[in-house]
Amino acid sequence: MRIGVDLDDVMAICAVPYLRKFAEEFGVVLPDEQEIGWHLLSRMQKDTPYDKLVPGLERVTPEQRDRFRMKLYDGKFFGELEVYEDCPAVLEQLVAAGHELYFITARAERRRMITETWLREKGLFDYAKAVHLKPLGEFRPDQPRGRYDPQGSAAYKTRLALELRLDVFCEDDDLISRTLAEAGVRVFLFDHPWNREVEHPLVTRVNGWSEVPDVLAAA
Repeated sequence: MRIGVDLDDVMAICAVPYLRKFAEEFGVVLPDEQEIGWHLLSRMQKDTPYDKLVPGLERVTPEQRDRFRMKLYDGKFFGELEVYEDCPAVLEQLVAAGHELYFITARAERRRMITETWLREKGLFDYAKAVHLKPLGEFRPDQPRGRYDPQGSAAYKTRLALELRLDVFCEDDDLISRTLAEAGVRVFLFDHPWNREVEHPLVTRVNGWSEVPDVLAAA
């Protein structure tokens, strides 16, 4: 099979260290670590009143959030992420079984060097037929600089998945997984607090890399 694999929060542990740094920067009190995730920031973006859940978050403006994100991503953040424990062994198993892997991330193309360096340091780079990052032309001009564009990322990944004729896409984002599934691409959705509401006949939820081989065999 031809398998697309997302990086952040599928291969690389990203949301928890990001939110920890965010909390340190702005004096925000985070909930239990098992509930830390991107859904906290998305709720803030939608102006959902939940300051009792995350004290101090209501004080952070969208502009402050954008500046923080750009500063962090322009630094060493991506190069310091940890890889999920079972990921390397399972990727090796998949390649040995004859599957083709394509690493596909919504990170900007300008972050290719730090991304590929991280993949090499973690022993993952050679498992991929190709590493795809989001080209400059894929970013929508109406989006503020530094702000995550979920719609644009969903459109980019779905277009690429269809062009590459992928059979399966390993993903964590709720909107991206739905968009892929609606386009006819089967999704292995890595379970996180921010994607618990996703349901679709082509979406199969997995609780980590250890479950992927069995789920793939049953596909």
